[in-house]
Amino acid sequence: MTEQNPILPGAELTSAPQDAEQPDTTPKPDIIPGLDAVTAPTFAAPPAGVLPSIPESFTRSQKLLGLLCPFAGFGILRYMILHALGLPAALTCWGILTMGILFLRRTPRIRFAPRHWCMAAVLYLFPLIFCISDNQTMTGLCGLYVLLGMPFFFFYVASGDRELPRFLPMALHKALLDYPWQNKLMFPAIRSCLRQRKLSRNALYVFVGLLLGIPLTLLVYGLLLSTDGNMRFLTDWIQEDWYRGLMIRLLQFLCALPIGMLLYNCLYNNATRRNIRSLRLSDCEETVKALRIAPGTLLYTIVTPVCFVYAVYIGLQASYLFSGFAGRLPEGFSYAGYARSGFFELCFLSVLNFLLIAMLYLMCRREGQDRPLALQIYSSLLCVITLLLIATAESKMLLYISQMGLTQKRVYTAWFMLFLGLVFLMLLLRQFRPWFHLARGVLVTGTLMLGLLAFSRPDAWIATYNLEAYKAGRLPQLSASDFYDLSDDAYMLFPENKALLEEMGSEDAYRSAMKKQWQKDDKDQFRQYNLSTWRFMRRYVPDNGEL
Repeated sequence: MTEQNPILPGAELTSAPQDAEQPDTTPKPDIIPGLDAVTAPTFAAPPAGVLPSIPESFTRSQKLLGLLCPFAGFGILRYMILHALGLPAALTCWGILTMGILFLRRTPRIRFAPRHWCMAAVLYLFPLIFCISDNQTMTGLCGLYVLLGMPFFFFYVASGDRELPRFLPMALHKALLDYPWQNKLMFPAIRSCLRQRKLSRNALYVFVGLLLGIPLTLLVYGLLLSTDGNMRFLTDWIQEDWYRGLMIRLLQFLCALPIGMLLYNCLYNNATRRNIRSLRLSDCEETVKALRIAPGTLLYTIVTPVCFVYAVYIGLQASYLFSGFAGRLPEGFSYAGYARSGFFELCFLSVLNFLLIAMLYLMCRREGQDRPLALQIYSSLLCVITLLLIATAESKMLLYISQMGLTQKRVYTAWFMLFLGLVFLMLLLRQFRPWFHLARGVLVTGTLMLGLLAFSRPDAWIATYNLEAYKAGRLPQLSASDFYDLSDDAYMLFPENKALLEEMGSEDAYRSAMKKQWQKDDKDQFRQYNLSTWRFMRRYVPDNGEL
């Protein structure tokens, strides 16, 4: 049975049907009730296909949130999706997070725990990378982490839980794919805010009228231009930078309205829990129990041939697989070929083994939380095999790096394999320690590894390692093109090593790369809003076509 959600003051109380089951207001043992969960009236979710009724009135904070969310969506679209991430993107993330925290704190039933503040601190920290690094891969990953992390943070705080949900995938589905698409009340909230103010209401009508009238105006102008060439003076006026910039911003604001609506839905639904289906621990457990339909013998029979093939492969290919541990290159392979061989197959096998472990856990017929010994053995065996394959791939990559130096792809590949190995280590631990919180372990480990990689500015230490290793003679060969593909984090090191870079390539190649990088930064002004690019552009200004 779905949890019945309280409707806070300020929302319209809709009456339930006469024949509807009366809600049970007795606190359930698997729910941490809010402060008003017992005394406030509860109402069932509307039937499928029935739109929720619009509240007669909105609270002041809900109205203000409705006015701010379109601008927040504009900031996400303009500064995080369409342009390179920099200081404006960081300010956008900090503003949205602050707005959400202030809005949730206005809800009487919601209380912030120390764990909530720790998660908020992490979300405040990650946008700082936008201000200090020009590495687009790292800033993109951190931006994705923040954009996905904020809705989950709002869900986590509003749920009243002090611990991360045990069923994290279901919680992520609720936070990211369910709540943001229900109760689309941003525009009613804006209308409720402006309808009592005649001047504001008229200004809104003018703004909407301009947005709707622009396409029609352009159509009429095009038809008039085809009949009378004297109308071309308007074309020259329209082509001016200020007008073009204004039209672009208006179009971006219009396209950002759905993003703002999703943000409003997320905060409104988490705060009010109005006409939505909340996530209950008992419902999650019933869903998992319903999947346990297969006899253990059937599942073990499916997995046994797979494990046998793995054992045969490892036994026959031992010399090839473990050459990397000994620092030797197998006969007939180059360093690049040895490192790349089987990498994508490894990723596929890791995913396949993870799905097999999930199948064993979810579908094996059993009672309670106890796992049969055979289930533990097969799951552990799959974890050990995957860890062995990951270790061999990591050793091949390290051998490749020791001979050919670092690049972005090699660093990211080694980082990903290390993270994958830690995930399977935690899966292995989970087989014998049922109390281990796997979801929390994966989330914390991923956050720490992403933060360490991003804030270490990998491009800078990639260039430093390669230059120092080349000078010391540890790298027999090195290509200058590997340096020029890096971001501005590394370009600040090039002047001190100009002679060495020209020795690897040529003086013309060095000047061309520096000039091309400066022009790329100058073309997109948002790239200049980070420390690395700002320092690079201040120091290296083209003079007579040269740097």
